[in-house]
Amino acid sequence: MKDDSISLRLSAQRALSGHVPACLRSASIQKEGEAIVWRCVFDAEATEDEFELARMAGTEIVADFGAPTMIEEEILTIPFPEKAHT
Repeated sequence: MKDDSISLRLSAQRALSGHVPACLRSASIQKEGEAIVWRCVFDAEATEDEFELARMAGTEIVADFGAPTMIEEEILTIPFPEKAHT
């Protein structure tokens, strides 16, 4: 898959398709050199299983781009009503 921003976003949408828990507040993705930075922000009641869904999505995303691309995952918990941006 071509590693432009559109391909990156489409990959993230496909990876999350059907796997978005209600406590996922936001998800963002960007490419920095050979790394894809995958950030998911969850509400306070998120479980380890829900974090694992985000990690699995990250694995699917990086698989679309192949070596030497790597994934840097940031799985955060920020309780509502705090702002989800850090």
